[in-house]
Amino acid sequence: MEKTWIRFLLPEDEYKRRTMLVYFAEAAILQLIAVIALIVISRFELIPLDGVIVLMLMMFGTVAYVWIRYILSGMEFAEIMTEKAYRRERKLVVVKSSTYFLVFNGMISLYYLFGPMEVSLVEGLMVSSLGALLLFVTNFISLRRSYQKNRELID
Repeated sequence: MEKTWIRFLLPEDEYKRRTMLVYFAEAAILQLIAVIALIVISRFELIPLDGVIVLMLMMFGTVAYVWIRYILSGMEFAEIMTEKAYRRERKLVVVKSSTYFLVFNGMISLYYLFGPMEVSLVEGLMVSSLGALLLFVTNFISLRRSYQKNRELID
């Protein structure tokens, strides 16, 4: 493995590691372009900008870019080659998402019952529902893309 301080973010598989480094580099270049655009916007005062919000959006955008590229790359489920393996993994995706949903809802409900909550129970349950849905959608898309890519490599 390369001697880099971001190695804890990189997978062990060499192909995945190199691809992830490309995604990080692309995100850094897009972030540089965004910074230049923000300097121009702030210089001419075209749009009033709050520095904290801009930094948070840039951070979110960078992480989202790398995450979306990884999901759409089809490299997460490299071992899914057959229809049977695809169906089995699809069931696991549903089980993982459902388990996340149940555990998160259970923890929020317990915390709501025994501890002070600043937000309503419904809001907490909505957050867990959105998290479970996001987990399911991203894993499902990644699984489907991986299966399609692996099938193309076989054919």
